[in-house]
Amino acid sequence: MRKKTAILALTILLPFYVATAQAATEEITVVGTGDGMLILKSISTAFTEYNPDVVVSVPPSIGSGGGIKAVGADKYAVGRVAREIKDKEKHLGLSYLPIARIPVVFFVNKSAGVDDLTAQQIADIYSGKITDWSEVGGNDGKIRVVRRGDGDSSLNVLRNTFPGFKDLVFTNRAKETVTTQENVETVASKAGTIGFGPYADALAADVQIVMVGGVSAIDANYPSTGVLAVIFKEPSNKGNVAKFLAFASSTAAHEAITSANGLPY
Repeated sequence: MRKKTAILALTILLPFYVATAQAATEEITVVGTGDGMLILKSISTAFTEYNPDVVVSVPPSIGSGGGIKAVGADKYAVGRVAREIKDKEKHLGLSYLPIARIPVVFFVNKSAGVDDLTAQQIADIYSGKITDWSEVGGNDGKIRVVRRGDGDSSLNVLRNTFPGFKDLVFTNRAKETVTTQENVETVASKAGTIGFGPYADALAADVQIVMVGGVSAIDANYPSTGVLAVIFKEPSNKGNVAKFLAFASSTAAHEAITSANGLPY
């Protein structure tokens, strides 16, 4: 009889305990760019270690523009961007908080046989003037160019900072990828390919990161570095969201940023 009573009590109380446990854990979803995802995931993990009642989710990329639209429409409290808010987006009333610097690097499929190119060689490859890896000291083989769309954050950084890229016209044989992750996976899986994107993502993939004139991505004088930032509306800056924003932009997050191969802002 006692056993039946105990089972009955457990059956009645179990939904209450589950609901209480769920209520005790808050989830903050940070939507937006694919650039810097690994860095933001590292920050999120570190934040949850200090705040075990809060889980920070970093879903697949919808782009910086997608993150701005989602937060601007109040669908999410926090977004992630790899570019500044444009003038035409300022009516959304978003705050912009930079948290890390992201070197934008060039990387090749390991079949290319190169690990260092000059800025001019890279520009000539992307414009289609150089078409075989043997022309730049690599293995014999056709160069396959992988690029991003005109609104891509990494491409915008290169347009603004990398020698020869401001007005460069890409070869019409270039393959365009939609996300950072697709970009890296394409270069890793297809012989002869070259792509560009965030240093952390390239470092985590089976590709060869290319130095530029002997300068690596972590050198102080590397030419092209973007900024990872979080965006939000001031009314959302409270409670656990405020805690996360404060942590992400504090020195406490620096170890998480550097461990994910980013540079603290």
